Amino acid sequence: MKNLYLLLTLLIVTQLFSNELAWVDEQVEAIKPARVGISDKEISKIKDPFIFLHKNDDSKLSGAKKGIVPAAYSRYKKVVKRRTLHFRLEAILNKSAMINGKWYKQGSYVHGYKLVKVDRKSVLLIRKNKKLLLSTVSRSKKIKINNK
Repeated sequence: MKNLYLLLTLLIVTQLFSNELAWVDEQVEAIKPARVGISDKEISKIKDPFIFLHKNDDSKLSGAKKGIVPAAYSRYKKVVKRRTLHFRLEAILNKSAMINGKWYKQGSYVHGYKLVKVDRKSVLLIRKNKKLLLSTVSRSKKIKINNK
């Protein structure tokens, strides 16, 4: 008797769920046909809607290796302006320093300057007779940076 009851319940349940599956099959068949859209040629003509920001790289500027800005011409003579390099020390880790967004090890060269010394709070760059001391310590009284 129990087996008959279970068999009867199973048949009724499968009959009920088969109707729901038929409805799902109808919906799938309705969305199968290819939809009309924009052609590939028109899509390739559309401007890319996403904006990609690129980090400014000094080496991509013309004359970056020589440190010379493109010449400005006056009436009588050619005027050449020298581009000044600005170094920004961002971080120090062991014997490496992040200068202008790039990591440099002690002994490597940064735009012609040799990275000679790396301390806890400063970095020393030397080129011929010029010495540059870059520091993470803020000299401004308004800005306070805690170096731990």
